[in-house]
Amino acid sequence: MAMHAEKKRLIPVVGAYNIRDLGGYATKEGRTTRWGAMFRADGLHRLTGEDKRLLEEMGIRTVVDLRHAREVEAKRNAFDGSETVDYVHVSLLNPASTGVREVRDLGDLYINLLEGAGSELKRVFEALAAGRGSAVLFHCAAGKDRTGVVAGLLLDLAGVPHDAIAEDYALTSACIAPILEELREGRPAGMSGEAYERFLESEPEYMLRMLRHLEAEHGGAEGYLRAIGLAAADIARLRARLVES
Repeated sequence: MAMHAEKKRLIPVVGAYNIRDLGGYATKEGRTTRWGAMFRADGLHRLTGEDKRLLEEMGIRTVVDLRHAREVEAKRNAFDGSETVDYVHVSLLNPASTGVREVRDLGDLYINLLEGAGSELKRVFEALAAGRGSAVLFHCAAGKDRTGVVAGLLLDLAGVPHDAIAEDYALTSACIAPILEELREGRPAGMSGEAYERFLESEPEYMLRMLRHLEAEHGGAEGYLRAIGLAAADIARLRARLVES
């Protein structure tokens, strides 16, 4: 990845650590994902007024919050109640709450999310497709798991190669280092600290496992999105937003 792209990837704000632009990735068709159109992020509850102004100046008019209702209640989104930014909440399961005994690794959890939360993911992608303004942002608590699944689907829909999607996913490890202690506070009762550390990792193989499943079972992101009921017009709008013409 070119250095100039790296400089644009991470958005520096005071109150969040993992706001990243999904632009600048080459697709298999020889095109490029659009800068300034889709952003992935960690929790937005710490944003300052200046942070919010910066994000709005970047064209963000829709924020989709993927956190569970309990997380939202405990740490209110800075854009909840905004008069200028549409705030959409779609409650997705925190992967750590599933329990490590049911899965081998995070790759299994991401596959479980794909196959077990189709109706919720349909709502997420409908909101992203309908988003106002030139840019939309979606996030969870760390910007890693639920956000990673959504970002993986978007980039696969755009035609970005799997290795590049996994590379984007893995960038989270360095970004969330400043908030690891806060994230550790979310460890479910009954789970050891050692086991929970597995859920704070961002190994590329976790995302690659999800993408291989997506390809084998659905023929890729478009097939999956059609299978969960997303309209063809919404898929077309997402591609148009994601990929430079």
